[in-house]
Amino acid sequence: MARYALGIDGGGSKCDALLVAEDGTAAGHGRGGPTHVYYDRPEVISASYVQAIEQALAETEAAEVWSAGHLPEGAPTGAVAARNRQVRHVHATEVDTGFVSAQEEWGLIVLAGTGSFVHGRSPDGGDLHFGGLGPVLNDYGSAYAIGLLGLRAAFASDWTAARRTSLAEAIPKALGAADRREVFNLVYVRGIGRREIAALAKVVDAEAETGDRVAAACIERAADELAETALDAVRELAMEQLPFPVIAIGSVARNCVRWWQRVCQRIGEIAPAMRPVKPALTPAAGAALIALREMGVEWTPSLLERVRATEPTARR
Repeated sequence: MARYALGIDGGGSKCDALLVAEDGTAAGHGRGGPTHVYYDRPEVISASYVQAIEQALAETEAAEVWSAGHLPEGAPTGAVAARNRQVRHVHATEVDTGFVSAQEEWGLIVLAGTGSFVHGRSPDGGDLHFGGLGPVLNDYGSAYAIGLLGLRAAFASDWTAARRTSLAEAIPKALGAADRREVFNLVYVRGIGRREIAALAKVVDAEAETGDRVAAACIERAADELAETALDAVRELAMEQLPFPVIAIGSVARNCVRWWQRVCQRIGEIAPAMRPVKPALTPAAGAALIALREMGVEWTPSLLERVRATEPTARR
């Protein structure tokens, strides 16, 4: 039986796992729930990893599995070990998998999903990491930040004609609420959480795309906040004149066109040689590549293309 690489990408809203054969063919994939230690109970996190890993392994028998990704201390590896005779794990951060998924050695990672951070790496190996401290202290420009801006805009919609926005109707509908009064109760009585607010980013983006200028302003304001963080990293690493990649990681960075264009525009104002990069591979695939490398498998162009071609598009 063959050896396989298992890439694991846990985040604030979901956990992805991708199983890859030694030739780069994706052999299985799985998706679980959230894995953030500050927002979810240990049993929820454990179940998320188990679900993603078991789904990825469901159709494959393997003599040996090398996994890579970030696993918190005590995270389950039994889901792998129960099915395979040998398991080895390689620690890899979101920064590691981000650079690998883009096939870049250095540059700027702009991660914006449920949460956010910016990581800069200069060509001489200097590293800076800004953000990633959650909704109270950071999460600049994230889905949470956009969702919160959208909520606030919806409740200010009746104040003046200039503040009128379709979010006043779209957000209650998205939350399954009859009106804004019910949304008020959801926020303050039931206490909806970080992920539920972050999920509203899609609503804000959709209304912005239909021409609602208040919604568009919410997207642009969030983008500006994260762009400021990115500019700090560029300046601190003295990369203004370098041709570095700006790598989009996370659902907002990859899927919100207006947000991404705004961030790139702002970075380009001080670093005109920057180049926007949306990786062809997901972070889970990047983690799988790290595991393959630890196994001694070379990243040939044909292997990289096979991973890209066989990785399920639904995971991107």
